[in-house]
Amino acid sequence: CKVASAQDGKSRGYGFVHYETEEAAKQAIERVNGMLIGDKMVEVQAFLKRNDRDTATSFTNIYCKNLPDDFDEDKLKAVFGEHGTITSSCILDDKACRKFCFVNYESSEAAQKA
Repeated sequence: CKVASAQDGKSRGYGFVHYETEEAAKQAIERVNGMLIGDKMVEVQAFLKRNDRDTATSFTNIYCKNLPDDFDEDKLKAVFGEHGTITSSCILDDKACRKFCFVNYESSEAAQKA
């Protein structure tokens, strides 16, 4: 059993359990998946290698970094608005005062175009 944790020791909210048999793993999935543990709903599924996973193509939120210092809301709307309807956005600075933004679109198609 391995629980994923951050450098400060706090749980990242997921982990891995290795079972001796495939049947034991299947039973764990059937019995524990969807169970409430504390106040959290547990999701249990078979491990898939990164290359075997479906890629997410239905996202609506994008992240953009290395923005110029003078980048503001008006420029964000001009640059990203041409790809579709923006439902929300924010421009932030990291610890090194570099600008980045998140832009959420109404549709996945618009986010993919951006």
